[in-house]
This record gives sequence, C-alpha cells and structure tokens, in this order.
Amino acid sequence: MSDRVSVTIGIPFLNARRYLADAVRSVFAQTHDDWELLLIDDGSTDGSIDVVQHLDDPRVRVLSDGSNRGLCARLNQIASIARGAYLARMDADDLMHPERIERQLKFLRANPTIDLIDTATFTVDDDLTPLGIRGERALDAGPATVLRKGLLIHPTVIGRAEWFRSNPYDPVYVRAEDRELWSRTCATTKFARLVEPLFFYREGPAGNLRNYLRTERTVRDILQRYGPPLVGARRTRLLVMRSRLKSMVYRIGTKLGVQARLISKRNRPLNAAEIQEGRRILSGIRNTVVSGLDGDGPGPAAHRPRPDEAAA
Repeated sequence: MSDRVSVTIGIPFLNARRYLADAVRSVFAQTHDDWELLLIDDGSTDGSIDVVQHLDDPRVRVLSDGSNRGLCARLNQIASIARGAYLARMDADDLMHPERIERQLKFLRANPTIDLIDTATFTVDDDLTPLGIRGERALDAGPATVLRKGLLIHPTVIGRAEWFRSNPYDPVYVRAEDRELWSRTCATTKFARLVEPLFFYREGPAGNLRNYLRTERTVRDILQRYGPPLVGARRTRLLVMRSRLKSMVYRIGTKLGVQARLISKRNRPLNAAEIQEGRRILSGIRNTVVSGLDGDGPGPAAHRPRPDEAAA
C-alpha cells in the first residue's frame, strides 16, 4: 500500500465489543476503496481488541497501548498519524452507508473552499432497527446556531486531515468536544452538509440522564467562553438559560418515564419505504465478508495486522 491514500477513517473504541464488527464491516462495504482504517483502542477491558486484531487487510492499522486517555486524545492521535489527505470521523457503535465516503469526498473535491462536511443520518436502536432521520435541513453555520445546536453531526464529519491537525480537540470539554471545536473555528471555517442520510447512528430510546446533564454542563462552559465574542453577552445569557431549562426538562422527563419521547423529537419519523430501504442497506453491510473479523479466522500471517504500540 502506498504511504498516501485519499482518506483515513478513524475509529477510536472503548469497550465496544458488541458493536465494533458492524462498524468495521461498514468500512469494507464502501464503494470508495482507497482508504486506510485506523482502529485505536482506548484501554478496553471487554475484549474489544480481540474482534479486530486479526483483520487481514494491509489498509488496516490496529493500535493499542493499554491506556485510557479519553476520546479527545484519541481523535487528536488519529489526526497526527493519518496518512490520508482527508480524515473521516466514525464512532465504534455506528455504521456508514456504503456511499458515504464516495459522496462526501466528491463534494469536498468539487468545493475546495469547504473545510468540513457532515451528512444526515438514520437513527437506529441497538438491534439496528431504523427509527428516524436527523439532519435533513441545509446547514445554518451562523454563530448563534453553532452555539445553540452544535452544528455538525460529529461522527459523520469528513474534512482535510490538515484541518484537524491545525485545530485539535480540547480535552477540557468532555462530552461536548465537537461543539467547542466548531465554536472555536466557526469564524474561519466553512462547513457544509449532504442532506441525504449516509450514516446509521445508534441511539437508545432510554437515553442516559447522567451523561446528558454532564454534556449540558460542558455546553454552558462553552457558551460562557465563546458566546460573548460571537453573539454578545445578552444572547449568551439567554443561551445559558436555555441549556439549564433543557437539563431541567430532561431530568423531569426521566423521572416521569417519558425520556423516549423527548429523544424522538430530535428525529423525523420514517415512512414504510424508508424503513424498508434502511433495513436493506443494513442487511447488505452486515453480510459483507471481512477476512479475519470477529472469529472469521486470522488469514495469512504475512498480511495480518497486529496491535502495535500506539503512537504518542
């Protein structure tokens, strides 16, 4: 394999044994095949590394140093060692539509002034039942929207690798590192979106109140830091109040057992044809044969990627 490829697909994972094989299969199902896949273990204790350590493809690098450094550190690590001209985000419990990489790269190459592009996404449950669609509207990249909504759907983002190296994630902003990054760079970065769903985002109907409240606390820190210079002090106060109100609503909704309704409001419900199409695509992905994946056999030793010491 050449040292240079068109795109690096980076998947950091932590205790994702249940989902990781599906994520990897969705990479191998891509219509665009000039990629490298970086799989970086963040100190898993559930045997996640066993799922991918025998992958038999020279485009795959599996890195594990045994430590838990956090998502921001791993995302920055991926950017620092990526060989691709472009870098694609992905989480270990999600799947990509087979045309995701091809179509996002085509857009970026045709629009060289665009730095980052995301895509609309199907939401699915743990069993990969299609539930809804999110992100169908054209992107509004105004500062107020960036602060209020976070702008991009983080795991669906692709951009030039050099952009990510020049704009690293800040580990201070745990659980909202993407919103902090967009807020920090929105004055100088051009964003875009493909409004067709080219991703499958797992979203449990029960949610996680503790994580949600942690996220909103971090969001308020971001608003206090970036709000005044971007939208002024008065509007910043309103955005902070809105965040506190959302936290209160989700706390009450969880106590009343209606959190699934609150979560579902983020998405447009699917019609029967969309559900069928989503299931068809997911079935094709899950039937993609990947040598050495999840007990399929290690393949020839000469081509077997081994977990290496992760780069610092």
